[in-house]
Amino acid sequence: MNGHVITVSLIGGLGNQMFQYAAGKALAERHGVGLALDLSGFRNYSDRSFLLDRLRVPETVVSLAQPRVAEKDQKQFARALWKGRVDRLLGLAGLPKLASSPQEYREPHFHYDPAFEALGPRTVLFGYFQSERYFGCIAERLRDWFSPREPLSDAAAEVLARIECSRLPVSTHVRRGDYLNPGTAEFHGILGERYYRQALDRLEAGIGQESTLFVFSDDPTAAEEILNFVPKSRLVLVRGDPQRPWEDMALMARCRHHIIANSSFSWWGAWLNRSPDKVVIAPRAWFAPNELKKLNIHDLYPPGWVLV
Repeated sequence: MNGHVITVSLIGGLGNQMFQYAAGKALAERHGVGLALDLSGFRNYSDRSFLLDRLRVPETVVSLAQPRVAEKDQKQFARALWKGRVDRLLGLAGLPKLASSPQEYREPHFHYDPAFEALGPRTVLFGYFQSERYFGCIAERLRDWFSPREPLSDAAAEVLARIECSRLPVSTHVRRGDYLNPGTAEFHGILGERYYRQALDRLEAGIGQESTLFVFSDDPTAAEEILNFVPKSRLVLVRGDPQRPWEDMALMARCRHHIIANSSFSWWGAWLNRSPDKVVIAPRAWFAPNELKKLNIHDLYPPGWVLV
């Protein structure tokens, strides 16, 4: 097995990085080989930065004297991105695509790909892998690895104390921010009051009692307006530090139940909750209507999650 390693190209925000890492780690564990993290995608990506080193991810627990990623693995993302662009142009011209390296695996579609299980011990992974089916075999260890490496900040610790004192804390995620940008909104879609009203009705009908909503949002003012139908006495607006998103995710996971947005961030906040009795309400409209027509999102939702 000497020299064998799985390489995963990372890109996107914290939630996306966690999906990509989880799939790569599961494959590496299956073969008993190491995992290399290719960070080259962040070089020209000013909106997002590498954040897995803020969690207990073993591949990032290295001495400062060691490079985080082997130099030969640094350019995998850039090569894959270049190939994707060329393939699109060739496709428009009716020409065959470039030949892929036999060791390179490019995620073929949004839903789970059973061919993933047969990949070899020297594979380079490129994709998003947004399904628990890729990494369910290491779920409990992932929950350990995806916990914050450092103690919570004072502000986050205060929120945690409120969650622990609450009789029935429910994390509620309202995603705005970049989802409002032209193009992004057309792809992701934006959840409004109707979704949150239906989600809360469904949740409380199931658990038979009123809850306290701990509201996580990149736009607290918009979140408060959307949740106007909830008495203010039952709302806790969590004003987290945008530079420390892993803290908000960890706080979500400590709530009893979850109303998530169409966001990988709150997907993980709910998934990291170890309780077998948790209720997770998720939106059927994970993407905007036109995108939903093109994508099979069935494998995105773990068994038992309630769709509204």
